[in-house]
Amino acid sequence: MKAEAVVDSALLIPEDSPLAQKEKKGALQTISDLRRAVAWELARWPLAKFVHWDRGRIHLPRSYLSRDGEDTRTVYPGTDLNFLVHQYYLEGIDTRIEEGVNYVHSDKVVAKRHEFLGPSPRVAGYFVDVDGDIYIKWWDSYLTDQWMGTKKWKVEIMWNGEKWVEKDS
Repeated sequence: MKAEAVVDSALLIPEDSPLAQKEKKGALQTISDLRRAVAWELARWPLAKFVHWDRGRIHLPRSYLSRDGEDTRTVYPGTDLNFLVHQYYLEGIDTRIEEGVNYVHSDKVVAKRHEFLGPSPRVAGYFVDVDGDIYIKWWDSYLTDQWMGTKKWKVEIMWNGEKWVEKDS
């Protein structure tokens, strides 16, 4: 005979109740603040590794909201995405060929790729779609803006039965 766990229904909080909505709002703020706090600046070395264990493609925007297109690189199993992104965006580019707004230097003397993404672009994480394509979640602390590819993104949370957790979206 299979025993089922007995749960007191008075302890369960429906997600629609005002108390649950208040808890959700607080959890959303906490998770959003944490996501922004751990976002690393492209001009500095990443503090942690983010190893991707599947083969895929990473999309690397050339400018803010990918207005000037994007480059793609193949990612092999075991690749540290933070290192790959850091190296790519610290490369210098030829400003005679590259068009776009440089948010850091108006004279474009020694331009780096990350200077075209915004005043203070930070990597807040990655999103992997069902096809294995990897998109960078950007957070710009100066613009207070979150974007990924050509779209804006926001932190979404869900109840996992015990606590509020971030949902991949």
